[in-house]
Amino acid sequence: MKQKFSLALTIVVSILSLASCAKKDEDMTPMQPGEMATYKDLVYRFTFKAPKAWSVESVPGSKTTYYSSPSTETRFQNFTEGDFGARIETGAMEHTTKEKEAANFKPYDNVTYGTPEPGTLGGLPALKVTYTMPGDENGISGYRIFANKDSLLTYFDVATFGAKRMEKYKPIFDASEQSVQPAFVLKITGGKIDSASMSAMMEQMKPSETFSTYSGSGYSIQYPDNFSASPMSGGVEIKGERADAMVRVDVNSAGKGIDLDKYVTENAKSAIYRGASPQSASLSGKPAKVLSYGTSGATAKTYFLMSGQSVYRITVSWPNELEAAFRPALEKSVQSFKVK
Repeated sequence: MKQKFSLALTIVVSILSLASCAKKDEDMTPMQPGEMATYKDLVYRFTFKAPKAWSVESVPGSKTTYYSSPSTETRFQNFTEGDFGARIETGAMEHTTKEKEAANFKPYDNVTYGTPEPGTLGGLPALKVTYTMPGDENGISGYRIFANKDSLLTYFDVATFGAKRMEKYKPIFDASEQSVQPAFVLKITGGKIDSASMSAMMEQMKPSETFSTYSGSGYSIQYPDNFSASPMSGGVEIKGERADAMVRVDVNSAGKGIDLDKYVTENAKSAIYRGASPQSASLSGKPAKVLSYGTSGATAKTYFLMSGQSVYRITVSWPNELEAAFRPALEKSVQSFKVK
């Protein structure tokens, strides 16, 4: 009896163990984009956004691909191993058309391709081709969009595995698609960039309307997500492509008995601020001081905020000729500054 009981108990334990190890059903709740990274191709100048946490592979002048995980990349390579994640890819090609590429787009075997449908990409007329593997809930599914500008074609491609996962990643795919700025040719006439090229460049350079957050030692600040945040000596420098468009935070210690007014008055005498007169302001819900200065080409302001014996100095600048495009977002960044 003891042997039979022991055997029965072993079987029950084994069954429970197998059940506990069984793979849980995948959560198919639609995923939100979260913090996005902006990629810009330095050859053809196309840009797009993808989740910052995803892994990325890039071939400048060709294509850039984001995968939801490194293991997902493995799944896309051989379709038999790795995570059932998602992929976002944007690329550019020369001397071809959206009509030609849409008609010839058939990269996978045993896949059904839809008829090219009219749409838009980055505000341009486009053609969209969907693809899916019928009868396979884990078969590759996705779509590719083609658009022409100048002599370049830009394509935007998203893919995952199965129709349910297309719905799962749809909010991310939509956000990325809406962010695409197509490739273009930089035209130079008489040694100067022509107006159309300059307009396209300015559109790419201006601060994004969506923001990321940088957390430093004792503070946080939000910034346009197409700018980069580079830590520096306890502070941070936030810049885009233009050197005269930036936000910088640094932290200094004030000596005993020195209050904010005295600290700013002494700093205003330096050559940097050219004797600017301190003005009252407010940051992080606390009293602050601001010095306004700059040059004929750019406006600059430095805000001073004291917390304990620490003085936070937040400097912002923007090009005067592009004030309308740059100032609102950069000042919004400054006003987001918070002391923890």
